[in-house]
Amino acid sequence: MKVADDVRVRIPVLTTADPMTRARQVLRDDTFREIAITDTKGRYVGYINITDALKVTTTKSDVQIEGFVRDGAVVKPDDSLIVVARAIREKKSDSAVITNNDGQVLGAVLLSEIFPILCTREDLRGTVADHMHRSPGVCEADDPVSRVYAKMVEEGIAAFPVMKSRHLIGIISRRDILNSGRVRKTLESGGKIPVESVMVTPVIAIGPDESLRSAAERMVEHDLSQMPVLDGDVLVGMIDRHGVLNGLSARE
Repeated sequence: MKVADDVRVRIPVLTTADPMTRARQVLRDDTFREIAITDTKGRYVGYINITDALKVTTTKSDVQIEGFVRDGAVVKPDDSLIVVARAIREKKSDSAVITNNDGQVLGAVLLSEIFPILCTREDLRGTVADHMHRSPGVCEADDPVSRVYAKMVEEGIAAFPVMKSRHLIGIISRRDILNSGRVRKTLESGGKIPVESVMVTPVIAIGPDESLRSAAERMVEHDLSQMPVLDGDVLVGMIDRHGVLNGLSARE
């Protein structure tokens, strides 16, 4: 049975005294969604994520990380993957940091890495409707990206379904915005790029009455962190990896 140390990866680590612009650069240029933060003595104190980084513009170079640190998921090297999943679910994060007995960061376990393992190995109980987020926020295809970006930052939302004439036509995420240099320049200059020029299509979706295991298999197959839920042509919810993890609770 695998433990946390078996799936440990190296992660970016910054200190509370580093500038937020440095965190923004790391999250923009790397594949990680979160950065582990230590105090000036190297002891883990929490993390910051993409939403935190988006709150700081490139002109605010003197803002330090200390004021943005969140309480993070922490595990030990020999903790089981179920314990890791529980820690991630409780903190609503995308990773759990592995520390030694002195609180120093050894690495991390990424939810994206253990998600396929747990979905293959463990029982998943219930339907999509049991664990989805109902009435999700949406945006319109002709909304300016700047407006959607501001809403993501304000509400801490990772992605929005994109609607046109009441039909789901795409999805746009924070990562889509961060990865697009054209969009970042537009945000800084006050431009009005429409969402439909940045959104991802076609949309991979699932029905509310389908099993949680079907949702997990589809998310693993397409490497999705979340997925719209459609009842016919009507958007009724969103299911994400944390929702799927809730289906593991009966075994714990």
